[in-house]
Amino acid sequence: MAPRIFTSKDGLVAVDLIHCGIDHLTAAELLFQSGPHLYDSAGYLAHLGIEMLLKGWLLEVNGSFDGVHQLSNLYDTLVRSGAARPLEPQIASTLDKLDGYEKLRYPSLVNPTEVGEEDWKDIELLAGEMCSSMPSSIQEELATINADTSSPMRKAGRVLMMKKRVDT
Repeated sequence: MAPRIFTSKDGLVAVDLIHCGIDHLTAAELLFQSGPHLYDSAGYLAHLGIEMLLKGWLLEVNGSFDGVHQLSNLYDTLVRSGAARPLEPQIASTLDKLDGYEKLRYPSLVNPTEVGEEDWKDIELLAGEMCSSMPSSIQEELATINADTSSPMRKAGRVLMMKKRVDT
C-alpha cells in the first residue's frame, strides 16, 4: 500500500510544520540535558523534530509530502527534486542515526536502540544545516514567528496561553 500524500488541502502549512519541528528539537535538547532517564524521549522527539522540518520543507517546495517517517527517504526526495544538496557524510550519518530513533517509540529488549547526550551536538548540526538550506520564503517567515512579544504567542493557527497562577 502506497503511503498517503499530504498537501495544504489537509490544512497543513509549511512554516507551521517547521515551527513545530523546531520546538520539538528545543524540547529534545532540554531532555538530553536532563539526564539518562529522559534520553529515550529526547531521541524520539529529535526524530520527530527533524521529520517535521523535512515535511515542512517538502510542502513548501513540492506542495506535498509522503506520510512516511524515514528521514533519509524524505531528505532524498528533497535532493531528487533539486530543493536540497546531498549532505556531507558526517551529517548524513546523523540522519541515519536519527532514523533509528523512531524505534524509541516502543522500547525493545530484543533490539534496543542506543541514545545518549553526546548525540545532541550532531543533531543540532544537522538541524542547523537543514534550516540554513531551506528556501528564503521559509526563513523569512520563521524570523517573524513570535518576534512581537507584546501579542499572544501563536503557533500553527492556535494562540498559546498560560493560566495565571494564583498564590495561596
